[in-house]
Amino acid sequence: MKSSVQLKTYAKINMSLDVTGVREDGYHEMMSVMQAVDLCDELDLTVSPAPEDTIVLKTDHPEIPDDRRNTAYRAAEKMLEIRSRILRERGETESGIKAEITIRKKIPVAAGLAGGSSDAAGVMLGLNSLLELGLKLDKLREAGTQIGADVPFCIMAAAGQQPFLGVKGGAACALAEGIGEILTPLRSIVFWTVLAKPPAAVSTAEVYRLYDTITVRRHPDTSNLMEGMTSGNMQKIKASMANVLENVTFRLCPQSEELKRRMEQKGCLAAMMSGSGPTVYALCASRQKAEALAASLHDLEDAGYRVILTKTL
Repeated sequence: MKSSVQLKTYAKINMSLDVTGVREDGYHEMMSVMQAVDLCDELDLTVSPAPEDTIVLKTDHPEIPDDRRNTAYRAAEKMLEIRSRILRERGETESGIKAEITIRKKIPVAAGLAGGSSDAAGVMLGLNSLLELGLKLDKLREAGTQIGADVPFCIMAAAGQQPFLGVKGGAACALAEGIGEILTPLRSIVFWTVLAKPPAAVSTAEVYRLYDTITVRRHPDTSNLMEGMTSGNMQKIKASMANVLENVTFRLCPQSEELKRRMEQKGCLAAMMSGSGPTVYALCASRQKAEALAASLHDLEDAGYRVILTKTL
């Protein structure tokens, strides 16, 4: 059993986001083309024998909890639970494990970029490797669904970028359905991308609650978007993109709507909010154009905005 591993956990943007229904348990079903970007957190994972299962979580971000409130912590609990079950099924003696997790944050918090979900995904992939559990991608995704809706995609994205983790079938882009657990890999197109997050915070639960009270003017054409990505047709991609949650979040956070307007005025290929927000991103045709767009937004950083230049994977 290896004792430590270092890995990256990638942020995601939504190339489209549509709400397709509400389940009996209150969860909203969705259809979304998710795309990983190379903005990532960095994780250090170490395991060692212990009298009983123990989790120690550290981060360099003062606002992130180091207990069960953190999805990465709950992901570690899930993997240790799975390990205990596997040992029992094998008839092997159960023994305790101390799992130490250090997260270096680069993905903005509460931004609609799946930062917490990506950290949870990294913990699950890392512990699967270190504890030699041998779980394949479908089983990891199934377990990840119990942690968070974006975790299955984040597992797929991180696995695809880091083959040393030993999990095959990874992909940087996918159609997500259900509550995010049904994933169909798609072709990924490389775009230079500018992310901009206002200093405001938006509650995902509140956004979905308010969504149920409004009439959506424009839904994404998801099938047309996938065709555009397969063929590389940017006009088809742009015409098909939409995020139905913008209607709500822009009311709660007008800064996000203004960001989108500024990005579109600068001539990007497309601009849209990611997830439930408040981050807005712009797709650009070249690094030079993306750098120019990012530079045009730097005046906002004094007001607490985050502006990040990245690219899709």
